[in-house]
Amino acid sequence: MTAPNVVVLLADQWRGQDQGWLDDARGRASQVRTPHLDRLAAGGAAVAGGRASSPVCGPSRAGLLTGRLPHQHGVVANDLPLSPRLETLGTALSGAGYRTAWIGKWHLAGLPRDKWVPPAARPGIGHYAGVDCSHDHLDGHYYTADGARAGFTGYEPEVQTDLALEFLGAQRGPFFLTVSYNPPHDPYDSVPARLRTGYPVEDVRLPPNTPGGDEQREVQRLYWSAITAVDAQIGRVVAELDRLGLRRNTIIVVTSDHGDLLGAHGLRAKQSPYAEAVRVPMVINGPGVPACRPTGLLGLVDLAPTLLGLLGLPPIGTYGRDLSDQLRSGGPLRPELLIGNWVSFDNGYDQGIAEWRGLVTGELTYARTVGGRPWLLFDDRADPWQLDNLVADPASAGRVGAADARLSELLAESGDAFPPGDRLLTELDLIDDWNARESALRGDRARLLPR
Repeated sequence: MTAPNVVVLLADQWRGQDQGWLDDARGRASQVRTPHLDRLAAGGAAVAGGRASSPVCGPSRAGLLTGRLPHQHGVVANDLPLSPRLETLGTALSGAGYRTAWIGKWHLAGLPRDKWVPPAARPGIGHYAGVDCSHDHLDGHYYTADGARAGFTGYEPEVQTDLALEFLGAQRGPFFLTVSYNPPHDPYDSVPARLRTGYPVEDVRLPPNTPGGDEQREVQRLYWSAITAVDAQIGRVVAELDRLGLRRNTIIVVTSDHGDLLGAHGLRAKQSPYAEAVRVPMVINGPGVPACRPTGLLGLVDLAPTLLGLLGLPPIGTYGRDLSDQLRSGGPLRPELLIGNWVSFDNGYDQGIAEWRGLVTGELTYARTVGGRPWLLFDDRADPWQLDNLVADPASAGRVGAADARLSELLAESGDAFPPGDRLLTELDLIDDWNARESALRGDRARLLPR
């Protein structure tokens, strides 16, 4: 048998609590239906502890590819380019003889967003079809493998799956394919009407930490509709692998770059420590991975070294861990993960979410502000909806102190001095790139930094 293939199905902004197979307090509360994901979860590693170390698009995607944290890979905010000098999952697999491909959103090539991603900006990725960043989910366009602009009519995930099936049908040796779907990222109303019928608004129940009435229920049903629509495309990819006789020798990963607050705690989008932003789907199915529900955490930053470990290849990265042995045995994964918002920008900045660092375990979530102040402590077992912040509770002072001390240790181990965002941008020599993205995307709200 040839070396196993790898297919990563990466959705944008799919929060981890919205998976049909999940049976914890959050999973039971979700009304989402994901039958194709559920079947993969039943036959592989269904990881309830999937987490994004940096819950926002560019920094998280760079972490997935490199096994590094933002201060280590340099993509500390959206629309900053990934260095072509870094080793990535793509470079490791192409160097091992894999044909590599990426279809859909990349969001690691800098400005402008609407462009073909050239080879130098996608290290190790040979075949590419997509747009660096676009949220035109209906009747949009993409760039073909040779850089030509191609328009499409219909729903983008269906078009991207068509392109993926075309790639799969042409393979004769080991391959690595990522299909990077834009939904369920907003705009939420971009899901076609024909795909919205499964969630009548009058039947939608909002989570306990999400205020709102009919308008919020409408957003919730559209979000679930988009997830179910993406799930259908997951099913198409799996069916094609079966039809081609490739399924038994293919590792399939379903995950997301981060979650979505979606009104929880009165917030939207991401960049916060709340579980809605940090928790992501993480299902791994394929050769060498038995059916299991391992305890502990598997961060997106762990995915590259872990996949390479499953393939018998040397790991990459500086912070990510190779958890392949744990997946093979179904044993506990990592006990804790460093999380944070390295630079505040866009939606996070507009909502008053500054830079922060934190840690998440199977029991708690803790975060500290850039000024060194304890900000949030949640007992995630007793308080799964994170409604009771224990930071100011005198009875929890010992827990706050212990969590803060452990966070200091994790920061030191990762070489993160936790500077303010503007100082970090200066240290990484990213001021020009930052000012360009602010000028291009923020208009009169741009925060330009001096050289």
